[in-house]
Amino acid sequence: MKRFVIALVILAAIITGGVLETVHIDRTFNELDARINALEAAIKSPTDDALDEVKELSAWWEKKRAGLELFTWSPDLRAFSVALAETEGSLECGDDKNALSKCQSLLTMSGNLRALLDFSPSDII
Repeated sequence: MKRFVIALVILAAIITGGVLETVHIDRTFNELDARINALEAAIKSPTDDALDEVKELSAWWEKKRAGLELFTWSPDLRAFSVALAETEGSLECGDDKNALSKCQSLLTMSGNLRALLDFSPSDII
């Protein structure tokens, strides 16, 4: 009986950890998508400073990436950082059209990363 209770406690801890990880990933990527959309709006607006926006997004992402890498490692997490740096470089050069196309790439990469890191029933099979 004692082993059964210990097994149930371990199972509950594993399930709880999985649920918390899924919630954390969902919140992180919801905020990431909102920040990318805000960056895109800033690039389109002549009055907003999109360069400050992308620098703030990059700093935020690096903190979140470090936290995500505690749970899982993926080279795509680091590739996302590179794509952010490319967007920043485009803005520094004044190439807003390229920066806008990079925003679309960032949104696609964000969706792909979410699908990769988030729980899916296909992960079980």
